[in-house]
Amino acid sequence: MRKNIADWVAVYLRNKGVDRVFVYPGGTIAPLVNAFIGKGILIDVFKSEQGAGYAALAYARITGQTQVVMVTSGPGVTNVISPLADAYYDSTPLLLITGQIGTVDLTTRKDVRQRGFQETPTVDIVKPLSKYATCLLSIESVYTDIPKAFNFTMTGRKGPSVIDFPMDIQRTEINKMIDTPDESYGDTSVLQVNFDSLKEIVYAGEQAKKPVILLGQGALSCREFEIYERIADKLNALVVTSFLGIGSFNTDSDRCMGYIGHTGNQVANHAVNECDFLLVFGARLDLRQTGTVVDKFAPNADIAWVDIDINELDNPRVGVKWKMHLDVTQFCHNFIDALNGNDEYDATWQDKLLDLKLQRIEDRPDENSNYIQPRLLLDQIASVMKKDATVVVTGVGCHQHWAARHLPYDPILHAHITSGGHGTMGYDLPSSIGAAMACPEKTILCVVGDGSLLMNIQELASLCDRQLNVKILVLNNSRLGIVSQFQLITWGDDPTTGDFVSPNFSAIAQGFGISSARVDSMDGLREQVDWFWKRAGPVLLEVMIDSDSDVTPMLLAGQNMGEMWKGRDL
Repeated sequence: MRKNIADWVAVYLRNKGVDRVFVYPGGTIAPLVNAFIGKGILIDVFKSEQGAGYAALAYARITGQTQVVMVTSGPGVTNVISPLADAYYDSTPLLLITGQIGTVDLTTRKDVRQRGFQETPTVDIVKPLSKYATCLLSIESVYTDIPKAFNFTMTGRKGPSVIDFPMDIQRTEINKMIDTPDESYGDTSVLQVNFDSLKEIVYAGEQAKKPVILLGQGALSCREFEIYERIADKLNALVVTSFLGIGSFNTDSDRCMGYIGHTGNQVANHAVNECDFLLVFGARLDLRQTGTVVDKFAPNADIAWVDIDINELDNPRVGVKWKMHLDVTQFCHNFIDALNGNDEYDATWQDKLLDLKLQRIEDRPDENSNYIQPRLLLDQIASVMKKDATVVVTGVGCHQHWAARHLPYDPILHAHITSGGHGTMGYDLPSSIGAAMACPEKTILCVVGDGSLLMNIQELASLCDRQLNVKILVLNNSRLGIVSQFQLITWGDDPTTGDFVSPNFSAIAQGFGISSARVDSMDGLREQVDWFWKRAGPVLLEVMIDSDSDVTPMLLAGQNMGEMWKGRDL
């Protein structure tokens, strides 16, 4: 049988370790699909392009390896833009291959609006959301640009690349499989440690009275968890994380104050606001972390910032004393070797913050309400998941922040995956499926709100097809909670986001062939949680929670890190 370019791509990706591709099929990628099947690569088909994209993102987040998504041209491209943006903003390695109309049509009649059925200007659309994007207009470009795009996803700060692949190029016959050199692309220079700055950072850390370490997603992806603990112990430092850094340090540790920022733990924000030395590992220090009053962020602290992305370091939002353009791993190994210890720390200050942490002021249950309180529900979930290896995947909304605050996380047993920079509702269910595919030995807990689940609810069919161990916990408040809360705080009314009549998600799940139950009072809640956790295979528990429950406290515009909104009058 004669070979074609699609066969060459399949062989190349298989040799790079790609054993599956996440797909929503269509005509303009059919040659690639058939070639991949012929080379033994598994084709994982989902019910939508977003479903395929988000499953791939979770798989990549867990494995740390580039995953491949394929969609057809036109609507296939536009439907996968949200997962692509998530991959870009949350630094997830992804190779997106999009089908395209033939090169003859692409290169002629350039002044007409559309030159072929289901054509879109893919590269123009995706370029701002990818590390590398190109359309393959010749056989030669395939041999150079496929390796370039794949390797770009893992170079420096990870992220997505996009290959727009005309159908006629895919089908072009070739006489033999051509080997291409496995080159590196992007900035491949070896980053150098500035030892003068390193010594200054070590000295500052060892002399600090109130040292704090901030672990971001860069720290989480580098996975140097033991070294983070050793550094914290030697510095006698408290530890906070960014929202996407959750899981890089044990939240039950007396050192860990939780995550910082807009919906962070108040004690974590206090720690940053009061510290005199802040060591930042792989966090962007963006608006959701620092708040809007940037001139008062960590006002008493000397800040050392370690990051792989020179563009972030060159454009800081807050005052930074030392900028270290390094991989977190590279910095940590040099830093721990130079570090002796800190005997100057203020133990009284740390004890005060630990006491504040133990008070659990976040989302205090309304004792006068007859409805299920979200924190009480999540406390029960925490008690059953405590000893089980679990990946928590959330959508976007109030449930996302409640889950981040009230469930346990650590580098060994309990991981956390969510949509950060792009903040995409609908991330939840398909990402849970991808997580379960990546680690079938673990329990996947999908915490989702009634609004977010509706965005990609069709992927219940994908879950049922695979019979994966995904537990879907629906917090149904008949409200788009987080935006409703914003509207109520700002304007006193929530005309577009409050008081919805939600569908019966338990009945919907049963229609997809998934075991489910619904609970609307504290009576019997514990029994339902136990059933939910022990039930094998996919299962959904819909919990009708108090629609008046807000995320409290919250850092609002105009507040510094030591201030947070405490809640609305009901």
